[in-house]
Amino acid sequence: MDLLRPFWEEWKIQFTLQEVDKQAATLVEQWEKTEREQHANALAEKAKELFPEATITALPDAIVPSVMIVHEASEDSSDAVKALGGELRITWKLQ
Repeated sequence: MDLLRPFWEEWKIQFTLQEVDKQAATLVEQWEKTEREQHANALAEKAKELFPEATITALPDAIVPSVMIVHEASEDSSDAVKALGGELRITWKLQ
């Protein structure tokens, strides 16, 4: 047993380090997802302030966290415009 103990210790250290690496990768993914959601929600809040009459949707899973802003067609619009719907904008920054 005394002869095998150093090999077991080395194996145990390597195994533990691999497990720690897996856990670290999982944590980084969770942090990135949370950060993307927070950024998209902040954009949505700002969009709601700028466009209170529009329908706002946060898009945290887009390539760049973005927000979708939908303005319904006004009542005095033509039938063609009403058929197409209102203005649709997807943006990642608001001015």
